Amino acid sequence: MIRRAISRIIHGPPSEESRLINAASVFPRHTPHEFNYRGWTIACTDFLSVAWQVAEIFGDERMRFPAHRPDPLIVDCGANVGISLMHQRWRHPQARIIAFEPDEAVFACLQRNLNVNGIRGIECHRQAVWVHGDGVSFGGDGADGGSILRASDAVRVPSIRLRDVLLAHATVDLLKMDIEGAETDVLLDCGDALARVQRIYVEYHSFRDRPQRLHELLAALAAQGFRYYLHRIGAHHAQPFMALADAEMDLQLDIHAIRP
Repeated sequence: MIRRAISRIIHGPPSEESRLINAASVFPRHTPHEFNYRGWTIACTDFLSVAWQVAEIFGDERMRFPAHRPDPLIVDCGANVGISLMHQRWRHPQARIIAFEPDEAVFACLQRNLNVNGIRGIECHRQAVWVHGDGVSFGGDGADGGSILRASDAVRVPSIRLRDVLLAHATVDLLKMDIEGAETDVLLDCGDALARVQRIYVEYHSFRDRPQRLHELLAALAAQGFRYYLHRIGAHHAQPFMALADAEMDLQLDIHAIRP
């Protein structure tokens, strides 16, 4: 108790996001839940993963950007239950937003969250962002880790080629990608269509049983004139020689790519 009191004096009271994570940490994983945040009612399929999204997207504002027009165009790939969409609509009330989320249960929460909270005008698609529009195998995990790389419980879902989405617009102010390991293939397929994008936020996933492709992803960004900033997320391996053999992912990064 004394330690907590000293911490509160030094750091101040815990933030709303910290309290949310604490509550989610003792809640059963992969269990549907509904909670309140900043006056919004938010439904989710996994409380802990969404609590961390709230902390990163609203608390840290990792995707905040300066809009140079009143109606910036945002393309959100892997929108999950809509936390990033709610943040962008809060920051940019007139933004044009196109969102993609392939997981059926998660997409239902996304739609519910937008409707219940009166957030209108967001174009939502239950599709996986991929290198073609012929459909793709997708495995959900009951949280925010559903992926086309996951074999367990995989089902066929509709897909859309991101390159076609980008080419349909003259300028994309922000491209957000959290597609659990498919990001390198998709960005490489986009090629020169990335010239239309001003900023990219992409989460890079390196699964231990698959080749590392960070060098390919960064080269693709550099080839299209982006500078990038890397921020490590996920598990921290203080002793990588000892710990990485048992980790599902040996590297996870937030990458902010910015066109000078």
